[in-house]
Amino acid sequence: MASKLSTGDQPVIRTAPGASDYVGVQLLWDMTELARAQFTDAAEIVLDCGDNPAAVFGALRTGWTRIAYEGPEPLYNKVSSLIAGHKKQLVSLNEGPVLDLCHSINPINDCAVWLQEMHRDQVETC
Repeated sequence: MASKLSTGDQPVIRTAPGASDYVGVQLLWDMTELARAQFTDAAEIVLDCGDNPAAVFGALRTGWTRIAYEGPEPLYNKVSSLIAGHKKQLVSLNEGPVLDLCHSINPINDCAVWLQEMHRDQVETC
């Protein structure tokens, strides 16, 4: 369903907040690569590093290209420069419609319904 959306409307998929702290950047990268191998039209995934600059360093070493970081301003500016220096993208999260699957009993169904509604809204505005 996501592949039917126009390029500018593709959902941004991100790792769970705090996941980089408790399972590690490398494991999240490996899981992402497994998903990409199964789904050739998979969307780009953002690593949510929260306010942990160490996770950003791990992300840069591992190969992540899209990184979210929300630390305090002086450190944010340094981390932002570091990410840009590595030719990676610093991503702002939670802009536009957001689907939080944290408490979902059936995340696949909830995601499919959410994407169908996005697609329907996009068709109605055209």
